[in-house]
Amino acid sequence: MPIRHFSSLPSHIKLEMPNLSPTMEKGNLASWAKKVGDKVGPGDILCSIETDKATVDFEMQDEGYVAALLYPAGTKDIPLGKILAILVDDPKDIPAFKDFKDGAAAPKPAAAP
Repeated sequence: MPIRHFSSLPSHIKLEMPNLSPTMEKGNLASWAKKVGDKVGPGDILCSIETDKATVDFEMQDEGYVAALLYPAGTKDIPLGKILAILVDDPKDIPAFKDFKDGAAAPKPAAAP
């Protein structure tokens, strides 16, 4: 389910790795159908995701512009809930996401001894 976020960045929607089956814990990003800057709308295919049982298209429910793609095509074992892409309403906001990283994906620093 897309989540709209408001922060120091322009308004955006984080598109997360969806849960495509009851046993799915991770998915593989087979290919992107869109690139940064592309306009998308409901029914458009963003990417193809491989599960242990099938390859499924990630169909858009929202309208906007692709501002960031966080994993290259072919990436394996992306956990459920990890951000795959960022969507914005205004194409002028795309440059703000050039270096966007999923904060949840960053490793925590080691504790000081």
